[in-house]
Amino acid sequence: MTRMDEFSSFYAATAAETLRVTYALCGDRQVALEATVDAYRRGWREWSRIRDKRPLVHIRTEAWRAVALHRGVHPLRRRHEEDADTDLLAALHDLAADDRRLVVLLTLGGSDLAEASREVGIGEEEGIERVGVALAALEEALGHDLAVLEQRLLGLGAVTESLSMPPVEKIRTGARRDGRRNTVLLVAAAVALVLGGGFVVTDGSSLTTQASMPYREKLGAERPDVVLEASKLSADNLLSSNQVAELDPDSPWRTTATDEDPENDTPYATCPPRRFADESPARVFLRTFEAEGDANTRAAQAIEVSSSEREAQRAYRTTVGWFADCAHPRTQLIGSYVVKRPFGDFRILQMRSYRDPERVFTVGVTQSGSVSSTVVHEQEGDQGPPIDDFARMLNTSVAKICRDSGGQCSDELEVTPAAPPRTSEAPAFLGVVDLPPVADIDRVWSGTKPFVPEADRNPAATLCDATGTEGRRVENANARIFVIPQEEGLAPEFGVAETVLTMSSEEAASDLIRSTRRKLEACEDENLSARVSEGSDIGTRETSGTTWTVRFEVEDGDDVVFRTGIVRRGNVVAQVLFTPSGDVDIAAETFDRLVQRAGERLVYAQSE
Repeated sequence: MTRMDEFSSFYAATAAETLRVTYALCGDRQVALEATVDAYRRGWREWSRIRDKRPLVHIRTEAWRAVALHRGVHPLRRRHEEDADTDLLAALHDLAADDRRLVVLLTLGGSDLAEASREVGIGEEEGIERVGVALAALEEALGHDLAVLEQRLLGLGAVTESLSMPPVEKIRTGARRDGRRNTVLLVAAAVALVLGGGFVVTDGSSLTTQASMPYREKLGAERPDVVLEASKLSADNLLSSNQVAELDPDSPWRTTATDEDPENDTPYATCPPRRFADESPARVFLRTFEAEGDANTRAAQAIEVSSSEREAQRAYRTTVGWFADCAHPRTQLIGSYVVKRPFGDFRILQMRSYRDPERVFTVGVTQSGSVSSTVVHEQEGDQGPPIDDFARMLNTSVAKICRDSGGQCSDELEVTPAAPPRTSEAPAFLGVVDLPPVADIDRVWSGTKPFVPEADRNPAATLCDATGTEGRRVENANARIFVIPQEEGLAPEFGVAETVLTMSSEEAASDLIRSTRRKLEACEDENLSARVSEGSDIGTRETSGTTWTVRFEVEDGDDVVFRTGIVRRGNVVAQVLFTPSGDVDIAAETFDRLVQRAGERLVYAQSE
C-alpha cells in the first residue's frame, strides 16, 4: 500500500468518529469541523512520522488543542443550534478538561479505559477515579442516572451527521497549501524585518539575518496571540503521575497536590528562596508527586506563565541562578548537563544532600515561548535517575506546554555534560555549591569576595611551590578564600584557597603548570620534612591539571597536611589549596573533583 493509499484508508475509517469526539469536547459544530479538518491536514504533512505511532491519538489531540484555544467554544457563547443538547454540553464544559476528554473518549470515541487514560496522559487507576467523579458530577448536574446519561452522550454524535468532511484529496491539497502559506509568512516576516531596519545590522544578504534567528522568533507572524494562548494553559498541561513514574517504573506514583495560587510563595525545593521566579506571572501551577510507600522519593513541577517571551527567559535564568547559588549545609552540585534541542536548550542539574538520609535532587529547567517550567525529582541515596531518562521526561513536560505557549515542540534532543551554571558572584571561581561537606560539620561554606593578593604571596601555594602572583607573563591575578564560619574547634588555617591567574598566552599557562609540577616533584629532595604524593592527573577535553597531597613533619612528630592542585583552561590557570584541621579532612578523590570543577569554572574567566 502506498503512503497516499494508507492515509486515505485511515482518513475514511476515522474522520467521522474524530469529528463526533471533537464536537462533544467543544459544543460548536463549525469549530469542530474546522479543527478536525486542520488536524487531518497536519496529520498528512506529518504522516511519515506518525503513521506507526498511534496516528488517531495524534489527530484527536491536534483537534483538541485547536478547539481548546478557540475563543468561541463555550456552549453559552456558541451559535444557537436547535438540535444541540445544550444542557449536556454545558455540564461537560464544567468538568476539568482531562475529565471531559475521558468521558467523551469512553463513549463517542469507542476507547476502553486503558486507551483513554493513556491518550490523556494519566495512569489507568487515576483514570478510573477521574471518570467516576466526572460521571457523578454529570448525573448530579443533569438529574439522570448513568443509563440515560450514556444515551445522551452518544446522541451528541447525531449532531455532526449533517456535516460533511471534505474528500481526502482536499485534505491533502489543503495540507500542501498550508505548508506553502507558512513558507510565505516566514519570507514576509523576513522582508518586514529588513524593511523595518534589518539593513542597519546586516552586512550581507538582507535575508541572512532572518535565517540566523532562533526558529521561535521567525514564527512571530504566524503566532500573534502567544501571550493570550499561553494564558489559557491549565493544570492539564502539567505532568501526570503516570509520566513521572517513567523514572521509576517499579514504584507506583501518585499526585499529592495541585496548586494554582500565585500568592503562595512557599518554596517547593531545597535551593530556591521563593516558589516562582517571575514576580508578576500571568498564571502559575504547581503539582507535587510522591512514590507510594516511599515518602523520601518525591517530585514537583512548577509552570510560570509570563507576560512575554522575554520575561519567561528572565524567569528561566533566575531559576537556574537559584540552584547555581545554592547555599545549604552539606549540599553540593554534582552534575551539570545541557539538553540540546532544535528550538532551545534546557538545563539539568544534580545536587546531592549529604545530610541523613542522603538524597539526590535532579532539577530540570525549561523555557518555551512565554512559559518557564521547573521539574525537581528527589530520591534517597547517592544516585539519581538516569540523566537520559530524566531528559526525556523533561521533554515530555515541554511537549504538554509548547504549542499553547508560543514555543516549538521537538522530539529531537541530545544530552551533554556542561559547565556548571554561572554563580552570581565571581563565576570564574569555585562557588559555595561546589564545595564538599567536611566530616560531620553541618554548616554552610562562606567565601570572601575576590581580592588581588600581594605580589609575593599566593594564598593557594604551598611551601613546595611558593611563587608570587606577578611575573612577565601574568596579566591578572585574583584570589578567594572559603571557610566555615562559626564552627568551633577548627584550626585557623582550615579552609580552601583559590587563585586564578590569567596568563599572556596558552603557552605561558602551560609553562606555569609544568613549573609547578617540577617544584612539587623536587620538594622532598629540597625539604627533608616534606612528603609529596605522586600527582594525580585530572581534567576534561578543555582542561588539564594535577593534584597532590603534601605533608610536612613538624617538631612534635605530627604532620601538617595540604591538598593542592593546579588546572588550566586555555590561558587561564586555577590553583587550589585545601588545608585540613586535624582529622577534619576530605578524601583525595573528593579534592580531585573539586580541582576539576575549578577548571570547569574557568570558562567564565575566558568569557569576561
